[in-house]
Amino acid sequence: MNVTPYPDIITVEVDSEVQSIVPEFLENRKKDCLLISRLLEMDSFGEIRSLGHRMKGAGGSYGFDEISRIGEVIEEAALSADNKTIGSAVLQLSNYLERVVVVYV
Repeated sequence: MNVTPYPDIITVEVDSEVQSIVPEFLENRKKDCLLISRLLEMDSFGEIRSLGHRMKGAGGSYGFDEISRIGEVIEEAALSADNKTIGSAVLQLSNYLERVVVVYV
């Protein structure tokens, strides 16, 4: 039986050429979670859409496809002013960021 010792850990392989900028990229996504939560309180869906759009584009560029997927959900939900979906996506992103471990290759 093959048991993963830390099942909550998400391992992402990232090109070592971007090693110097990945920690800041991930830290900025954590800041985005807080910012989007504040923007939700103000119904600032245009700004939320913009943040989601940037996440969608940047995540995959660094090897974080899940960040791109969540960014797309945020962007689409902002277009329809869907607070519930945006809030859920922010929680997913926050959870992902807490669990992700980067392995440089």
